[in-house]
Amino acid sequence: MQKKDNALLLSTDSLPNYGLDLVFSIAKSTGFDGIDLAMRKWFDAWDEEYVQKLSTDHDLPVYIVQTSAKLNQKELDKALDICQATNCDTICINAPKIIDFKAFDFISNNLANYKKNNPDIHFSVLNPKDSKLFVLPIPEYRFSNIIDIVKKYDCYIWLDISNIDADLFENELTRKIDDYAPYISVIYFSDKTNNWKGHLIPGAWTLDLWLFLKRLKKSWYNRPVSIKLDFKPTELASKDKLKKQLKKVRAYYDRYFINLDTQWDDDDIDQNIAETDE
Repeated sequence: MQKKDNALLLSTDSLPNYGLDLVFSIAKSTGFDGIDLAMRKWFDAWDEEYVQKLSTDHDLPVYIVQTSAKLNQKELDKALDICQATNCDTICINAPKIIDFKAFDFISNNLANYKKNNPDIHFSVLNPKDSKLFVLPIPEYRFSNIIDIVKKYDCYIWLDISNIDADLFENELTRKIDDYAPYISVIYFSDKTNNWKGHLIPGAWTLDLWLFLKRLKKSWYNRPVSIKLDFKPTELASKDKLKKQLKKVRAYYDRYFINLDTQWDDDDIDQNIAETDE
């Protein structure tokens, strides 16, 4: 099963209470390139043989295995089993809460050895919601920029755009994406409102996501982009409505990233987008 650069993934987090087989089926039918598997919400996601079967049956690779914020040895070892079974190369770790010393101690004391023993795996830590850019909610991960995290802990960043303040997203991340791109293992791509309600359909809210995609492509970023969305109950209750929304996301990504001519200069690209939006 061939994987591609810049694959667009559907995070199973987007479809709570759906069976894992149905999640794979919907992702395939709406044009996604692969799956971002959240272990913590599906017991069947812990069965590597079943996950491998779903991946084969739907011809849909697993690119990401996501662990919980209460990470321990059992969970991380199981994540590695799933990676081996599905040829997945990325484990994304939800950062522990600041008071969860048990999970924090496990990560800080063991991550380096796991990294050493599994050199082909991109171990990555989430940037949680915060008013400051790239601040993680555990003491030893309090850094002012993404590169310090990589250098000190030898891990990648799992970058959730919705967790970044809109001004900092535009003035820091988007403008300096060339510096950050080599250290990001996966980007969670979604929009947000001014009052921090995040994981919304791209294109109709606060963030200039089209501009971010344009500059991301020019930075030669070749890792996956994952879609995690908070759907309304009425959307989750209707597969037709749900599929329509997911197809919109696929179309947005194709329009502003996959099909964007990176040989144009910035003024040409901006003018083209302005004309097509009229």
